[in-house]
Amino acid sequence: MNNLHHPSFKNMMHDVVDAGSCCECGSCVLVCPHNVIEYVDSKPKQTAKASAEFDFCGISEGVGCDVCASVCPRLWPREDHLKDVVFKDSRPYEDIFGVYKNIFAARTKKNEIMENAQDGGIVTALLSWGLEKKIIDGAVVSAVGENDPPCSPSPKVVTTQKEILASAGSWYTYCPNNLALQEVEEKNLKKVAFVGVPCQITPIRKMSHIDPAFLLSAKKRPQHIEKQRGFLRGFSNRTSLQIGLFCTEVFTFDLMKEKIEGEMNIPLEDVAKFNVKGDVLIHKKDGELVTLPLKEAMENYQRPECQHCGDFSAELADISCGGVGTRGWTIIVIRTKRGEEIWKNFQKSGTIETMPIQENKRAWNILQILARRQRNRVPKVEGRSGTTDNLPQYNPKDGSVFSLKKIEDSPKTDEEIKECLVAAYGEENLPKQIDGFMAGQPIPGDPGPPPDGEKRKLPPPPTPEQGGAPPV
Repeated sequence: MNNLHHPSFKNMMHDVVDAGSCCECGSCVLVCPHNVIEYVDSKPKQTAKASAEFDFCGISEGVGCDVCASVCPRLWPREDHLKDVVFKDSRPYEDIFGVYKNIFAARTKKNEIMENAQDGGIVTALLSWGLEKKIIDGAVVSAVGENDPPCSPSPKVVTTQKEILASAGSWYTYCPNNLALQEVEEKNLKKVAFVGVPCQITPIRKMSHIDPAFLLSAKKRPQHIEKQRGFLRGFSNRTSLQIGLFCTEVFTFDLMKEKIEGEMNIPLEDVAKFNVKGDVLIHKKDGELVTLPLKEAMENYQRPECQHCGDFSAELADISCGGVGTRGWTIIVIRTKRGEEIWKNFQKSGTIETMPIQENKRAWNILQILARRQRNRVPKVEGRSGTTDNLPQYNPKDGSVFSLKKIEDSPKTDEEIKECLVAAYGEENLPKQIDGFMAGQPIPGDPGPPPDGEKRKLPPPPTPEQGGAPPV
């Protein structure tokens, strides 16, 4: 298992990019300390040495690096392997849609937000409130700006109320939000909210939690280690809140150009926003609503990379949000202490209304069904993909011990080793041994797996006392 702790650039290029599972988040390009790769045609491409193979990184194979592979959401550890290190014992409930403290529905009371936002407008309302109260100093979102083609969002860093309101709504095409963290650093923002789909939330968690001892090398000087550590941790350190969006898949832009504009004769300039509720809902700026069968959209325009994602509900976010099974409401899943703390204060603003999940059993059932279906659809890819059976929870101590032994067996003196450790860990402590975190309780009333051949029975929605209502 030791080699699982240190995926390399070669692993990433073979087991992810070449294997067709790259989600195109751009996180590897963002954190590359040595400008070896660039974001070309929505994929990482080795551009440092034109004559070299696509899987060659001189730094990786020389003094060592592989920061890029360490944050890739398609390499082990994946979402299900990160629960111990992310949530520790703060996980009262845990089931097919991940760890949760509370689940309920909510919507904003502000008409100016509801007019433009998706479902209950909660993400927009939360960002707006957070900026007003200086909880955040900006947010990373996807939005269609003045310089973007119609219906084609790009990553944005928003720092004003006007920009937040303009970013409301979803477009159902992929947008590499993680790349906007470069602008966050350039603007020297210290506490941004990051809004993204599951495969964009996971890299940020890996930036925060992957043990940096893998940076240690017999050939490396402390200044090299310090630089690489800065890229590993720097962007996530500026992210103070992660808001995850429910996501089954997104569509290629051909859906917009070929189908909606080409066959349906709806100019993209006339489209106000999209939604998916059994059908693809196309909201035009003149108020007309046009529908397209979801089955047709999925069969012809589903983005193939999405089939490699098993995380429907952004299981590693602080707060997860989605409009599954609802109209005019957002389903909210509070997962972390940070998410709980922020939500409690947001709720006190009096600008939202909430509903216990028991009052929306349809949404609860659809969440269960979609989350299970998505986990089960991921194809198994050999190598470091993290999709094979019986892989362990990520334990930072294991990687630390493995890397420390390598450097202790090197020609470096004790003083040089100490300097390298300081460069790798900064103000962090070396990880302690994890003997095992307490697993969350299953959903109350969950009947469990069905007997062979029988249909799975869904658990009832939890009561308010069981986490089925907002935190108090």
